[in-house]
Amino acid sequence: MSSSVRITEIRVPLSGFQWRAIAICLVLAFADGFNVLSIGYAIPSLADSYGVAAADISIVVIAALVGEIVSNFLVAPLADRHGRKRIMGLGIVVFGLAAVPSFFASSVLALAACRFVAGIGIGAAVPNGFALGNEYSPTRLKSTTVTVLSSGTAVGGLTVGIIASQLVPVRGGEALLLVAGIVPLVILIATWRWRPESVEFLAKTGHSRKVASILDKIEVGTTHSADTEYVLPPQPVGARIAALFTKGRAVLTTLIWSMMFFALFGSYFVLSWLATILTDNGVEQSAALLATSLATLGGIVGALALGVAMDRSRIGVAAAALGPIAIIASVSLLAWNFAIGGSTIAVGALCFTLGFGAIGLAAALTSVAAQAYPTSVRATGIGWAFGASRMGGLFAPALGGSLLATNMASSMVLLLSAIPAVMSGMLVVWFALTLRRPKASEKLIDGELSQENVLVSGWGPPLRPSRTCRNNR
Repeated sequence: MSSSVRITEIRVPLSGFQWRAIAICLVLAFADGFNVLSIGYAIPSLADSYGVAAADISIVVIAALVGEIVSNFLVAPLADRHGRKRIMGLGIVVFGLAAVPSFFASSVLALAACRFVAGIGIGAAVPNGFALGNEYSPTRLKSTTVTVLSSGTAVGGLTVGIIASQLVPVRGGEALLLVAGIVPLVILIATWRWRPESVEFLAKTGHSRKVASILDKIEVGTTHSADTEYVLPPQPVGARIAALFTKGRAVLTTLIWSMMFFALFGSYFVLSWLATILTDNGVEQSAALLATSLATLGGIVGALALGVAMDRSRIGVAAAALGPIAIIASVSLLAWNFAIGGSTIAVGALCFTLGFGAIGLAAALTSVAAQAYPTSVRATGIGWAFGASRMGGLFAPALGGSLLATNMASSMVLLLSAIPAVMSGMLVVWFALTLRRPKASEKLIDGELSQENVLVSGWGPPLRPSRTCRNNR
């Protein structure tokens, strides 16, 4: 007699196979941060090489972001039809191969074209890496897993900064871009064989034999039959984008996009100009660069701390509001410290806290997007959420630069960064209240409305292990 097993109801301790799958996604996130943030360290040297002002290189940064946004909207969602593994691999190849020719670019426009194509590859690979990591993590650790992946991006940026300090003065910014293209390709080759496909995607597409093989590795000591029908909760049908706004998801999707937009807007607004703001207020350049690095380190710690808080605390996703609180407190105290001529040590500590809130919040909200949608539209949901957030990242640096160009006091620009923090904090609370107060006792579970009296997966008290099998009629 055949039976069917609901994939999402198989809850076991984290296995070695899952650790490996998540580790691969983490390494890919590292490569993303390494490549994307490399351009920032290369700009001064590139400006000298091309004989232009540093501001003229901004088109290169914009081109990369536009490519990423286009890919978030159009390419990343293809994984819902063709699988996470295939689209991730394609994306990594594209951005690796496009980044390597940056070394040979003979003009700013040629470099911008290379970075645009690289952005397309990044926009396809990264959202699906987060989706895959989410799908291979147990319910109790989903927020933690996704925020760990986000911190991997920050670690990549921190690492490329260390390399840049040694490489750029000797070999120039072009050499750094070459390294930033080679690293993802090496990682791709090293992980190609070991990257698993989403077990939920395989179940959805009827690959029972592959599902059984993966479940044998997850549930060690248990044998799964290929004759079993592995099923998922009811999946949305119709247009993929429209599915993000049906069956009770319209408000949640709108809130997710808005939260992520303001979170990344605020992060890019203040961190893009942090070193400039610090030096304008009397901080020595070396100390300003160190403080900026401390902000990145704070972001790594913040991503991990907020992820754990969202998984383990009773307030669930509302714990992400700690990020905006940290931002508001940090920028207020920094402005006050500048006014009284405070210590450099205090500046470093406050920059660490600022990064904790700004980068940590953006990472924490990524985990929200990763959990809000069912398998059939998860890549679409994450891709469009990433696209919405990148729109904030696209406009924020330009706005900050424009304000500074008007001779507005840099301390006032710093204080203005509290506005998007307030907006994102309010939206986080609204989102949390929306989850906690469903209509007619319904709860959102794995992107679907259900009558079961439990909280959203990963946003409430840990669920007890259970497995449900039912006979087919």
